[in-house]
Amino acid sequence: MKFLKNASSQTATTRRKALITGVGLAATAGVIDSAKAQVGLAKDTAPMYPPVAPGIDPSGRKVEPYKAACVQSAAIPTFNQDGKFLPEMLERNLQNMIALVKQSTEDHGARLMCFPEFGLQIPSGPLRAEQWMPGTIVADGPELERIGRAAQDANAFVAFNGIERINAFPGRYFLSGMIVGPSGDLVLNYRKLTSLSNKTRPSDVLSEWLGHFGEESLFPVVDTEIGRLACVIAADMYVPEVMRGMVLRGGAEVIMNPTASAALPEENNFDIPIVTTMARRVRAYENLAFILLSNLGPYGNDPQPPHSRKQPSQIIDFKGNMLAGSQTGGQEIVTATIDINAQRKARTALGSGNLLAALQTPLYRQTYEADFAPVDGLEESPIQETPEHNNLLRQTIGQLVERGTLIAPGL
Repeated sequence: MKFLKNASSQTATTRRKALITGVGLAATAGVIDSAKAQVGLAKDTAPMYPPVAPGIDPSGRKVEPYKAACVQSAAIPTFNQDGKFLPEMLERNLQNMIALVKQSTEDHGARLMCFPEFGLQIPSGPLRAEQWMPGTIVADGPELERIGRAAQDANAFVAFNGIERINAFPGRYFLSGMIVGPSGDLVLNYRKLTSLSNKTRPSDVLSEWLGHFGEESLFPVVDTEIGRLACVIAADMYVPEVMRGMVLRGGAEVIMNPTASAALPEENNFDIPIVTTMARRVRAYENLAFILLSNLGPYGNDPQPPHSRKQPSQIIDFKGNMLAGSQTGGQEIVTATIDINAQRKARTALGSGNLLAALQTPLYRQTYEADFAPVDGLEESPIQETPEHNNLLRQTIGQLVERGTLIAPGL
């Protein structure tokens, strides 16, 4: 198993290098003063996690429990109804994010925080890919510089979603899950792998992508002083292989999950857990991983959307338990204690509860040898509108029916 380099050994990391490699890189935390250290102390969560039968002797440095925050931030549309980019609105969203980074640390002692999908850039309605381009950011641009300074001041790791352009792929935009560390540097940059929209996924241009960024850029993980961190954007969490890739390839321990859920129908029965909540708790349980789900807060002119109609922001532990959740649909900071050492005990324990150690991968290799949806399907030109995916979908479904994997519905 190949792991990424430890964050503490990468003091010269730059945002430019993080952009070029596309993988989780390093950050080193600055020394914090004793007053700030006291604010960041988290309670010992040992009573929450009963003792397990160890499968290995303890070694190395222990990660003490710390506070994490899901920041359910508000966002103002950064495009008007005609699809024109409004830079002053991006500036307001950026200022709000920076203020919330400070608040999360000063009021809650958070060492790790996750912001929602579309928290920086968000449209008023559907946009073509070409309309998105003026409102994109780059991984070594001024927005990252300012978020980096906020992370430095807070001595925290800050995860968020940026709509990104990459010079090597002109005319395309990517939904990127970025993590900035206490050094102020971009330490991880994950580009969304799934969902059929007019963004570009790395798999749409896979051959060229791997030539630029390499295999490890698909499932990046960064090793830090507060654990191994990764980022899975929105509906990527519903695809088990995405999170598995980060856990099995890089040993990811805490997964940030920025999302922006749509309002649900009024007739939805909220006495029954919604599937999006259940899916994330299952991902946490089967991978023995913490998940920080941060949903988008108020959007546009709606200052307080009804919480009951949205997926709540949640912090989920490695047993699938919800440690904390948002109580409103407004701008809100949700915090809970992350106990990495308890998680590492569970991941190295004896017994059937250790699902990772019991995973017999040879049983499943043949299952994944057959081709399903193609890669490199959009390498010739950027997709502009979502329906352009339909031709490739029809082709894939037809092949699966011919193969006998799927059965066509009756007349």
